[in-house]
Amino acid sequence: MSDYFYDGQVKRYLTQFMRLMSNFSYKDAKGQLVEVPVRYGDMSRQVGNILKKNSENIMQSAPFISCYIKDLQHDRNRMQDPTFISKVQIREREFNEETGEYSRNQGAGYTVERLMPTPYLVTFSADIWSTNTDQKLQLWEQIVVFFNPSLELQSSDNYIDWSSLSVVELVNQTFETRTVPQGLEGEISVASLQFSCPIWINPPAKVKKLGIITKVISNVFVSGALNGVTEEGAYKDISLTNLFTGDVLVGKSVVTPGNFGLLVLNNTASLLPIKESVPTELTSNADLTNKQNWYSILDLYPGQFRAGLSQLRLRKEDGTEIVGYIGVNPLDDFIININFDADTVPGNTILAGRGTVDAIIDPQKFNPANKVTGTRYLILEDINPDRDTFPGYFGPQAWKNANTSDFKASANDIIEWDGAFWNIIFDSTTIQAVVYITNTFTGIQYKWNNLDGIWQWSKSYEGIYDPGSWRLVL
Repeated sequence: MSDYFYDGQVKRYLTQFMRLMSNFSYKDAKGQLVEVPVRYGDMSRQVGNILKKNSENIMQSAPFISCYIKDLQHDRNRMQDPTFISKVQIREREFNEETGEYSRNQGAGYTVERLMPTPYLVTFSADIWSTNTDQKLQLWEQIVVFFNPSLELQSSDNYIDWSSLSVVELVNQTFETRTVPQGLEGEISVASLQFSCPIWINPPAKVKKLGIITKVISNVFVSGALNGVTEEGAYKDISLTNLFTGDVLVGKSVVTPGNFGLLVLNNTASLLPIKESVPTELTSNADLTNKQNWYSILDLYPGQFRAGLSQLRLRKEDGTEIVGYIGVNPLDDFIININFDADTVPGNTILAGRGTVDAIIDPQKFNPANKVTGTRYLILEDINPDRDTFPGYFGPQAWKNANTSDFKASANDIIEWDGAFWNIIFDSTTIQAVVYITNTFTGIQYKWNNLDGIWQWSKSYEGIYDPGSWRLVL
């Protein structure tokens, strides 16, 4: 393997600087605009002889602008940690060899390791060659107005080039190189402009790609895993394509990728490290510690993840799965956005005509003023629990029926206003069967089920999933 490396980085900076000096014109004696050419000033002797046609009697045409590097020095003031390595995850679009076009699907994935570049300070010189003072003034005035005192310069449009942007600053000028008063020989008038530009010289980057495994579909069914050991029955379907023979090999591996748990909330999912216990009351991503980047899993399956097409599957107690189509959040790699398939989400249980509530409330703090017929609430606390205990009981006005009688209900009941009376639609003290309802105010579905011997409401499919109770289908 050769150690030779050359990327033409200084040449790109010089080329961009020459483009800055291009497309300037002057107006001649006839009032016509003439564009002034730009040349690389430090030409070889052979090229110079060709331009002069091997004769000393040929005079170079003017006006023109010559550009060259006047000085190049190491800039220690901008020097940073030379051992620093920046890693960037890159995913390219899939290329269709038959049509010769890029598709909307995701192609191969790469990891690019960028080494800290070396800072340099380059001094560019732009010489304005002119045959008279009027030409020089026209060109000089057009150029210097852009540098007040500097102008940005971009050496490349590479997405992962972290040193492509720089700045060109006008630092010095020599307006006239001729001797004044002029002698017998008529020299061409030259104005020299000098510019300072801080640049970076990048060493080669390391690009990693896994090219043998072309497809991995993970089916994980295990209640828990720790330190790479899973319970019997956990499996992962692996489809491997042999690049040499073209054969497809399919096998099963007892493994839970990464041993990650999963937190599903508000149509998003975050990876959780394996723990002995995770509190069931965890309700927001802000409560997480040691969050994991989703690419730590997706990078195991190069070229297969397709945003909006790849699936997240959540296993329910009955063995069926809830399917959601996923995409990594463009602003946060620690979160994936989920678009759930409505056909796989549990259907609401119809209670007195519908399977929804208008809100979930604390009746001790909420006043149902301006009641509308058909309004339905899931209540978190009792309403008038002492109504039948104390003679002459007089409850709060907010929960009285139209005839001023006091309404009684228990925490976790679902109640409805029929225009004159409050009615219990769901009696939590008697029902011991799984019930699904959706809060129309938030769009979140809830489930009435037995958790650790206690019947209670919980989010239907949102919450924490242990390793093995969820899987990716790429």
